[in-house]
Amino acid sequence: MIAAAASAATRLGGGGAPDIPLGRIVLAFLLCIAVAALAILLLRQRGAPLAWRRLGEARGAIEIGEVRRLTLHADIGVVRHAGREYLVLVQAGAASVLRERDVEGSGA
Repeated sequence: MIAAAASAATRLGGGGAPDIPLGRIVLAFLLCIAVAALAILLLRQRGAPLAWRRLGEARGAIEIGEVRRLTLHADIGVVRHAGREYLVLVQAGAASVLRERDVEGSGA
């Protein structure tokens, strides 16, 4: 009876080598690399409108004037961009423009 339990244990979780051929693993890896390379080429060719690309194409620089901490989860700050000045409230999960105005003396 003890011998039967021991042989059953080796069959259930015996820890033997997996029956996946090494060639199949290599081919799957190469297929994944090819799909990733094609995706990169398509994104470059079509000029994907990603957010990080639009940031580089923005006209004018964003200037942070002053930032103050209101609470542990909220800040208020002055932001200048393209001849405009914004008073911005940034909270956990939300942002609001409280006031905006033209900046005096800007040629924009």
